[in-house]
Amino acid sequence: MTTFTGRGHGKLILSGEHAVVYGHPALAVAVDRGAEVSLRRIDGPTRTCAETLCDVRLTEALKAALEPTGWEVSVKSDLPIGRGMGSSAAIAVGLVRAQAAAAGETLDLQTVWERAFAAERAFHGTPSGLDQAVACRGGMLRYLKGPPPIFVDLPCPDQAIVVLDSGEAGDTAQLVAGVRARRPGIDPVLDAIGELVLRVEAALPDPAAVGPLLTENHALLQQIGVSNPMLDGLVQLALDHGAWGAKLAGAGGGGVVIALTAEPESLVEVARAHGVDAFVCQTMPGTTVP
Repeated sequence: MTTFTGRGHGKLILSGEHAVVYGHPALAVAVDRGAEVSLRRIDGPTRTCAETLCDVRLTEALKAALEPTGWEVSVKSDLPIGRGMGSSAAIAVGLVRAQAAAAGETLDLQTVWERAFAAERAFHGTPSGLDQAVACRGGMLRYLKGPPPIFVDLPCPDQAIVVLDSGEAGDTAQLVAGVRARRPGIDPVLDAIGELVLRVEAALPDPAAVGPLLTENHALLQQIGVSNPMLDGLVQLALDHGAWGAKLAGAGGGGVVIALTAEPESLVEVARAHGVDAFVCQTMPGTTVP
């Protein structure tokens, strides 16, 4: 029986978390990890076979995005769930592409984005659109609340990024609310994060120069109260073992730390020796192909 398959990229926020909520830019980049969604026609109620997917809400949302009968949906994902790597957006994009394949449709990227945005409302509630844009197109984008995202050329299209997983999911809504409660006292720090994004973008051709800016970004995120001892320890672990720089990536309170280093596999080995789940991602260039 025919299986219809679609895939979406995962993502990492390189710089700009939280400040983006208040009108500053953020840089997000697609990575070579993602999610693949497969659809197969069946008799009877729609059911899910979500390999490596253990988020009950996401599983139920997948079923809600399909007809109540006639489909078996399977998800394969190598993205950690709830860690700020865009797993739900990658699944939404994969689902849209699988549905289009099943219907014999050819979609342009804008339509993939629009449908994935609608699907992730069921997954996520109030998506910004940033994750879906990266998940369907790849590449890097500069996101500013309001206007459409601007895609940025990747001077190092296969740049290795080490991801160190804290093993905990952060509560994004709670963390965003905490930042809001600290305003306007922390507004100068949010302004500094916004300015730093532009410096990171300018330094992209030289990963060794980007590294210290990531560490600076992490220090600013500490000041607005979204880091914790676990994340700080992972940043320090990376720095102690030769990383050019490191920072939390995402809302904070859990999730992942990203690091740039000349020896990514060595850092992964060190992290694992310390009991930390770590892996290497590569950045993915953008595409104009749906």
